[in-house]
Amino acid sequence: MQAVIMAGGFGTRLHPLTYKRPKPMVPVAGKPMMERVVNLLVNNDYTEAISLLYYHGDIISDYFGDGSNFGIKMRYKSAKADLGTVGSVRNAEDMINDRFIVISADVLTDFDLKEAVRFHRERQALATIVLTRHPTPLQFGIVIIDDEGKIKRFLEKPAWGQVFSDTINTGIYILEPEVLDWVPKGEFYDFSRDLFPKLLEAGEKLYGYIAPGYWRDVGNLREYRRANEDALWERVKVKFPSTKQKIGNGEVWLDENVQIEGKVTFEGRVLLGKNVKIGNGAYLFDTVIGDNTIISPGANIERSVIWDNVKIEGGAQIHNATIASGVNIGNSTQIEEHCVIADKCKIGDEVNISAGVKVWPDKTIEDKAVLTESLIWTDRVGGELFTRSRISGIINWELSPEFASKIGAALGAALGKDAELVISRDSDRASQITARALLCGAMSAGMDVEDIRMTPIPTMRQYLAQNPRKAGVHIRKSPYYENRQDLIFFNGDGTDLPNKICRKIEQLFMREGIPRADYEKLGRLSRPGGIIEQYQKKIMENIDVEAIKKKQFRIVMDYQFGAAAQVMPAIHELVGAEVIALNAYIDPNHLTKTRQDREQAFKRLSALVKTLDANIGFAIDPVGERLTICDDNGNIYQDNRLLYLITTLYLHNYQPKMIAVPISSTMGINFLARDKGVDVMHTRDEHLGMMEAALNPKVSFVGGTRGGFIFTNFGFACDAMFAAMKVLEMMARTDMKISELASDIPTYHRIEHKVDCPWHAKGTVMRTLIEYTEQFPREVIDGVRVIKSDAWILVLPDAEYPVFHLLAEGKTKKSAQILIDEYAKLIEQWQRAV
Repeated sequence: MQAVIMAGGFGTRLHPLTYKRPKPMVPVAGKPMMERVVNLLVNNDYTEAISLLYYHGDIISDYFGDGSNFGIKMRYKSAKADLGTVGSVRNAEDMINDRFIVISADVLTDFDLKEAVRFHRERQALATIVLTRHPTPLQFGIVIIDDEGKIKRFLEKPAWGQVFSDTINTGIYILEPEVLDWVPKGEFYDFSRDLFPKLLEAGEKLYGYIAPGYWRDVGNLREYRRANEDALWERVKVKFPSTKQKIGNGEVWLDENVQIEGKVTFEGRVLLGKNVKIGNGAYLFDTVIGDNTIISPGANIERSVIWDNVKIEGGAQIHNATIASGVNIGNSTQIEEHCVIADKCKIGDEVNISAGVKVWPDKTIEDKAVLTESLIWTDRVGGELFTRSRISGIINWELSPEFASKIGAALGAALGKDAELVISRDSDRASQITARALLCGAMSAGMDVEDIRMTPIPTMRQYLAQNPRKAGVHIRKSPYYENRQDLIFFNGDGTDLPNKICRKIEQLFMREGIPRADYEKLGRLSRPGGIIEQYQKKIMENIDVEAIKKKQFRIVMDYQFGAAAQVMPAIHELVGAEVIALNAYIDPNHLTKTRQDREQAFKRLSALVKTLDANIGFAIDPVGERLTICDDNGNIYQDNRLLYLITTLYLHNYQPKMIAVPISSTMGINFLARDKGVDVMHTRDEHLGMMEAALNPKVSFVGGTRGGFIFTNFGFACDAMFAAMKVLEMMARTDMKISELASDIPTYHRIEHKVDCPWHAKGTVMRTLIEYTEQFPREVIDGVRVIKSDAWILVLPDAEYPVFHLLAEGKTKKSAQILIDEYAKLIEQWQRAV
């Protein structure tokens, strides 16, 4: 068999270590990660490897040459563009002539690959994915298999609510050569997102083999430190230069020509590379020291990874840090935990570098300097830049003008010159600064920019839907945190920006130089008018204006100081409604609200509706996406009660084939739809899940549990402004009051409960939960919802805390409590078994 080594990754999450070197060449326990992979292949009797190169490929080929020094025949294939994982393999098909294994060059593992191949051969598989069990599988692709190993389902980097197993894709694949016939040539194509789902859908022989042994994806700096620690403590089988020696209280590996002068104290495990010199009085604890490194007398190094050709002067103290090649560290300098010093930096005497600071390559720090921030502004995150299609951070600190400008340039470079970008924002002054910086960066990369200024998100989405561009960005102050800001990225049609483009932006952002446009091709700035008027016209075209006019509604409208106050008054005038407006001016100081703020606002809304004898009251959040309703008796409706009301009103007016609601919605929705002969689709309890449902041609209405509603004849995203007008229309057409509908809301009993669960046990608990509940009617969309005749329970792992949330609803309180007690006990029992 041949081996194909995926060695083209950028390694952006390992910056600054990978700023000038490919990720496979980052050393673990003194040797490049890719060399560890080659050793594994040789130990499993592989004699030929094809390395797929892209980023700094020459560094890899120069190091390995023809492979003869490493016991393997090595050939190379370079790509001129990023073709994705399997797209890169397809690019090398002329070099592949038999069954082959694919393995990443940036993992640390000691799997028995012979056993994996035997499993593949016995099942006559077209493709076998090597799997492992992982306690926290969020960052990986989850694979669900049956008892024979046949793959049933994929989940790519799920949220905790979608973690239905702890069995993950390791990125190691055993493939028959004909699998490449399924891959388009010269196009970006991914194993997990494209090829494997295609094979599964076609019913091909696709298997998963759960491999015993050690595996770690060295995906970020934290995992990199752990990989070195695991190697030192022999949790993974790797090749060391010699046998361990007991020196004092430490166990030490010494490579060739190591010089230890005088009394040196070793503790824990220490690895010393070739030609290392250690001076008298030095102290080393749980540390890796690379080749040709000099440690002067009195230096103190603990739990650190020191690369090759480093010089550490006397009295320096380094704690839990990573020091790259060619760095000089001066006398009595202190480097605190989780610091990273990249290649060829010069750190002066008596410097203090605070915890978590990262210094990019070739920087010089003067004597006695105190460094509390990373010495390059691109280090605003330690992990991934995007959370789905959003970037969030602290205003003017993480999301600084410099950061926004570079993001704009990366966006422009990712989408190409002559692309058109639309930018909108809220009223906050920080949003204005960020918007201007971002558009400058985008224009410098050759993008034409339309600045539509202060515009609600639903209006922005509608503008893009009606006037397609290449992309859009909305900048807003966080609705939840006073000092934070969100950058929300849209595709050219107003949907969320695809993950593929987000990843490309991130890769460009992390590079040293982003391509800029020549003077003649700089982008142009325009500020088109009529955006609000176009949106208002679209609303008017999609409601029954005459029906609303006839009712002559009296409305109390709380705009909550948001941009909806720019949009709605003209619409209300056109439909003949009498409106008493609250908070109907733009105030950036009220964009972020606490729970107490919202409760006080609803009390005022209720009081005014009753005092003024209004037909209805609405509150629209500052973003324009969420709706709250107050009926003519002053009762406030939110969450599931509001969802039931508006769904009832919708089903009184229309005869849809299918509606969609979140998995946590009340069972009353199902009974209501069943009585009307309407199918119900359940979604994840989040906006993205609702939007995905709205794109289903069978779905005409999507209702949320947090005040978000989508009427698919109008749009594909939550829009509180249109929803408010649609409610008026439906009330007018049926001559029904909200208070009348509310009297028919069935009473169900909902109980919530939390069960503590350590992080390391959550994935196993989810897998056991899936196996246990196979015997019951259930849904596995967002967590696991188990359905009984008179009750249901949703078991959902928390994304941020080591707990499980249990939500039960029943026709009686007792039926709900029985489920809560049963599953709380099971979760406690399952985690004890881990």
